[in-house]
Amino acid sequence: MKGPPTPHPQSLLLPRVQEGPWRLEYPFTSRYMTLPDGILHYVDEGNGPPIVLVHGNPTWSFLWRKVISHFQDSFRLIAMDHLGMGLSSRPDPLSYNYRLADRILDLGYFLGNLEINYPVRLIAHDWGGPIALSWAMENPHKVHSLVLLNTGTRLPIGYRLPFSLKAFRTCNALGGFMIKTLGLFNSGFLAKGSLRPLGQKAREGYFAPYWTKALRIGVAGFVQDIPLDDKHPSRFTLNAIDKGLASLAKMPIFLVWGLSDFVFSPPFLYYCKKRLPAARVLALDNSGHLALEDEPKKILKGLEDFWKGHSPAK
Repeated sequence: MKGPPTPHPQSLLLPRVQEGPWRLEYPFTSRYMTLPDGILHYVDEGNGPPIVLVHGNPTWSFLWRKVISHFQDSFRLIAMDHLGMGLSSRPDPLSYNYRLADRILDLGYFLGNLEINYPVRLIAHDWGGPIALSWAMENPHKVHSLVLLNTGTRLPIGYRLPFSLKAFRTCNALGGFMIKTLGLFNSGFLAKGSLRPLGQKAREGYFAPYWTKALRIGVAGFVQDIPLDDKHPSRFTLNAIDKGLASLAKMPIFLVWGLSDFVFSPPFLYYCKKRLPAARVLALDNSGHLALEDEPKKILKGLEDFWKGHSPAK
């Protein structure tokens, strides 16, 4: 059973968001769990079979608001904010590496200390994909099904990072200045992530936990964790996840893709489909990286149909 939410005793370590009308789209109760490296914020809404939602960069649990609102009458929806992101605390990079391996450990600790009835329906987007995939590979008996939105485990042959993203990643001090001080990664993401202009509430909601330089440390950490060569520590982690995809081939998997994504373009979808040939696919021609903003009705209907097709026999 879910316990009542309580203020965290170390609440001064948590970010102060910019309040505004966006709260009307995110009317969920904040909950907290103390992890070894920081305080993790999450929402836990509804009752029924559990759905666990794992976001990427530079989003947070706000990304899942439409999924939560749509399914909370029939499911229990659990959406966490990675450390350094959303409403979670910002660990000092001297004590927390902000690497993919750290994110995987955080997800495992979170789910391992949350009272939950397995198996879970796992949904992940962007960097959340490798994080969720790694946990699923280690805990296949705890996973009912897996939904992946615009993500990847390796760069397709011939793929090159978009110039803007490469500039953030490779310029080191300048890249950090552009991301943390100027907030250009967040603003650029909101400008290019969706094909349809985001409404004011959505724009404010995505930006609310990242309105100061100090609050963008996790965003910068995710960008700097993009492995551009085989010596990068997260390359080894991604390689292991990529090799393990075959172990999930018999698991119910749903690939949902905005085909106009400026980062995770169609070759990423083709690669995932090749490695997971039994996966169901929903390819969205009129969606970008934030497909849930561009075509939420199609995605919500697709999730309903996917889960109906993989419901336990009564």
